[in-house]
Amino acid sequence: MSLLGTSAAGRLPDSLSPSPDSTVDVTTPAEATAGVAGSAGSVGDPAPAADPAGDGPYEMAATLLWARVLGMTAIDPHDDAAGTPGGVAAAGELAAILRDEFGVVLPVAEIVAARTPAGFAAVWAAHQGEADRHPTVVPLTAAAPGTPLFCFPEAGAPAIALLPFARHFAAERRVYGLQAHALEQRGIPDWSVAAAARRHVAELRLLQPTGPYLLMGHSFGGLIALEVARLLRRAGHEVGLLALIDTYLPGTARLTRTGAIIPTSQLEGPHPDRPGDVPRSDGPGPLAADDGPALSPRVVADRLRQLAELPLAGVVRFRGTHRYDIFHNQGRILTMAYRPHTYTGRTVVWLADDHDEIEAWRGVLAGPASIRRIPGDHRTVLRQPLLAEVVAGLRVDLAAVPGVDTGNGG
Repeated sequence: MSLLGTSAAGRLPDSLSPSPDSTVDVTTPAEATAGVAGSAGSVGDPAPAADPAGDGPYEMAATLLWARVLGMTAIDPHDDAAGTPGGVAAAGELAAILRDEFGVVLPVAEIVAARTPAGFAAVWAAHQGEADRHPTVVPLTAAAPGTPLFCFPEAGAPAIALLPFARHFAAERRVYGLQAHALEQRGIPDWSVAAAARRHVAELRLLQPTGPYLLMGHSFGGLIALEVARLLRRAGHEVGLLALIDTYLPGTARLTRTGAIIPTSQLEGPHPDRPGDVPRSDGPGPLAADDGPALSPRVVADRLRQLAELPLAGVVRFRGTHRYDIFHNQGRILTMAYRPHTYTGRTVVWLADDHDEIEAWRGVLAGPASIRRIPGDHRTVLRQPLLAEVVAGLRVDLAAVPGVDTGNGG
């Protein structure tokens, strides 16, 4: 369990009041893509397929890669992939992909011995810290003709977590994932959103010296992308599109005593965009942030342990997925401390249906912006079938950006 959830307490500064010149429309994904026939089936968008099974980012990525080398649309993470016809040869191809695309060298015999995608994921994750690649920039697709898309994952997530999203653009444009510094290789992490953004601006300008830049951020990664876009524009560079997927702004949710994150509107009254809704008596509704049962000594001890581990993020190499949990908590701290400036560039925002921030986003987005509702929750927005809706809408948005190469002849 993580110490903090998707956002935290705090107020937006008064300077974030809506600008009279801003243009923000609110739509659903279906409305955003209406009239664009076949957009979801454009070049680079594979035939609809089920999400790779498994919840961990490496398990999902390993399942995708095994399916790719076996020529299958889907495979279960616990299937004996190495034992399928051609499985050993496919393991050799998998080792080459891991070496060439992700900088990780694994003997074919070790991949075969792992047998399943889940077993391969565990081996891959264990060796990720030894990868011969940049510590924060991970290419998620091969080189392609379109303008690159730079993506920022949620707090505590490695860039590989965005592979299911990136594969939809594989034939169109190169997609890069930019993860937190020191997440997978020892180092001193960035302790503010602004510091992380400055680092990423320098990195992406090495990869793409001039704009227009295309940026996407998921959850906490949206705050990083927002700050990267602001810094680029302040330096005189063009940002063609900033896409934010279910990103919480500071001050729009609160942390309860039990560690749960509750949207502010559910603490204080009805949903701001659906005032007729009455909070359920058996679920989220008006309550004080400190309401709830007293925490057991065991839970209190766990919270204190997580707080004590925060300063060790990146410095101590914790085992397994524990390192990601610590960076997840670190990201929540950075969210609390961040105060976003108004942004005047072109922006599209997708908010899950349990997300109560449209009015707050109107205060930040002072330029052309589209805010769209997704009929799901925070944990499903980048899973099928919602992922397909987001990708289809984003593809349309990218095609409309002046000076951007769509990669499909458009």
